[in-house]
Amino acid sequence: MSLSKKIAAALDENTKVHVLPCSVTVEEGPHRLTLHLQALDTVGLACTALEFTTSSRAEWTSEALRGWGERLAGRVSYLMEPLKVLEIDPAGGEVQIRSQNPTTRSEQRGYYEVRLFKQGALRLERFAFDEATRQRRPIACQFTREVLERLADDIAASAT
Repeated sequence: MSLSKKIAAALDENTKVHVLPCSVTVEEGPHRLTLHLQALDTVGLACTALEFTTSSRAEWTSEALRGWGERLAGRVSYLMEPLKVLEIDPAGGEVQIRSQNPTTRSEQRGYYEVRLFKQGALRLERFAFDEATRQRRPIACQFTREVLERLADDIAASAT
């Protein structure tokens, strides 16, 4: 069974039995996906973070992380904003990906931030930057179930 089918089944189960907020974790082969849910219904969800780990490698080099980041940004073209590899930290073993063009609403710019870590981990979050206060704060990622399923499979496929 694919990661997308497992997350779909877990969300179907959670729609009926769990009290929000909660976390939902699924595993398929070397991959694990965890959603930190705030809202869930039959159409979509809101989550504070999506975490993915793979045990397909013991540790990722900076070049391998860069490749993962570029593959991910190339595959995931269907979110609110396209993703772009922004920064590579070879010493820290981390790659940062962000929305190329943040979405502006009122005085705030919303954007996705994805961090890849040398341990084979990924964390996706969404932030709003307030122009007036010059501060950023976390906001929920909102996905339809179909987008989430596609995202799960694209993350797993890019981590090769």
